[in-house]
Amino acid sequence: MKKISTIVSLGLAASLLVACSSDKGAKTQSEWDKVKEAGVLKVATPGTLFPTSYHDDDKNLIGYEIDMMNEIGKRLDIKIDYQEIGVAEAFTAVDSGKVDVAVNNFDTTKERQEKYNISEPYKYSIGGMIVREDGSSGIGATDLSDWKGKKAGGGAGTQYMKIAEKLGAEPVIYDNVTNDVYLRDVSTGRTDFIPNDYYTQVIAIKFITAKFPDIKVKMGDAKYNPTEQGIVMKKTDDSLKTQLDKVIKDMKADGTLKKISEKYYAGQDLTKPEEGTKNLPVVDVSDIK
Repeated sequence: MKKISTIVSLGLAASLLVACSSDKGAKTQSEWDKVKEAGVLKVATPGTLFPTSYHDDDKNLIGYEIDMMNEIGKRLDIKIDYQEIGVAEAFTAVDSGKVDVAVNNFDTTKERQEKYNISEPYKYSIGGMIVREDGSSGIGATDLSDWKGKKAGGGAGTQYMKIAEKLGAEPVIYDNVTNDVYLRDVSTGRTDFIPNDYYTQVIAIKFITAKFPDIKVKMGDAKYNPTEQGIVMKKTDDSLKTQLDKVIKDMKADGTLKKISEKYYAGQDLTKPEEGTKNLPVVDVSDIK
């Protein structure tokens, strides 16, 4: 009996050592190692934001960020698994591990960098606004002094809705809806304007008004808050960011990213900052949660 007990005890000890060893291995596995081992990078993307992430007439998911992520997948030799998730849920999906990264024209901000790793910028832009074509939105001051009391349409938690709130606009929050819903509400007066990425809005207006001629909107005159966009991921370690940064830099250097930008932004190269943006007004929203 004593001998059997000893054998059992030794067996149990060995099992515990294996378990501890496995636990230790799991804990030390980097974010990039997890992705590489799975062979898949899970990406949160809206699928509703033209021209960065949307569906063509054949229901294929396309856009600037989609082409970019597909190219990143090829260069890292991994598959890209897209999960269509709106702005508000994208960060939660990263936090929970439902996805590895999120792309949705997300601005790189100090607040976001404190909580997340954000890649090398893949796009530079400035803030703009969509208003009614007939001027009845009553907004357009270059110093942004006329936002107070106006109805601003946008997604919950976006930087642009924080800017609107800071300047006294009344937020009208949408879920993950398509561009035509946003623009039609401005046209009909449900909202007064849409604060968002300037270059994305320029292209969206051309696309949506050609498809829906009854939507009467235009770009406002005001420009503000120079921005840069990056891929959002967990801050567990820098391994995944290091891999993504290298590929994005390589794509900039060899002109691949520029070609993708020109494809979706009517010949414009948004992979580098626009000149003259330093003089634009900047609204600090670090105090807006």
